[in-house]
Amino acid sequence: MKKILLLISSFIFISSNAATLKGGISEEYIPKGFYGSWGVISKLQKSNNPTMFNFQSKDIWILSGHSNVLVLQNLESGAISEIRIKEKTTDGKTLKFHREKTSQNGNFKIIYKEIVQFKLLGNNFSGSDDFTVEKYNNKGVLIEKNEANYRVEGVKILGDKPH
Repeated sequence: MKKILLLISSFIFISSNAATLKGGISEEYIPKGFYGSWGVISKLQKSNNPTMFNFQSKDIWILSGHSNVLVLQNLESGAISEIRIKEKTTDGKTLKFHREKTSQNGNFKIIYKEIVQFKLLGNNFSGSDDFTVEKYNNKGVLIEKNEANYRVEGVKILGDKPH
């Protein structure tokens, strides 16, 4: 009798279809208040080579994303960037990121570096954008370094109101 009950129990467990439960913790790297469309003005504050950088720009950005990926679309230029956010802020109002791009231009390697920090204030944000362009010769020696610091201000055009 025990063998029959054991055999029936085995068939029940083998033939049962159970869904596996999955769990996890969602980390928000991008404060939700940043999502939406923004009118953005960037003004050059200082630079070691002001002729290389724009003094001022006015753009419309659409910010979206998920997890630690920020998607920035610039409607004026048509550019789209996916930026991986590595630093999670704790205040729910600050967005920080660093990005770097390397390109080859003839015998020169050019590295573009950008460090951005924005603070959300209701339907506005403000912050800084530090931009560096390094030019290296074919032996890897730095031959030119240009830097700029921008003050950036944004006003929300469309999107959910921040909490």
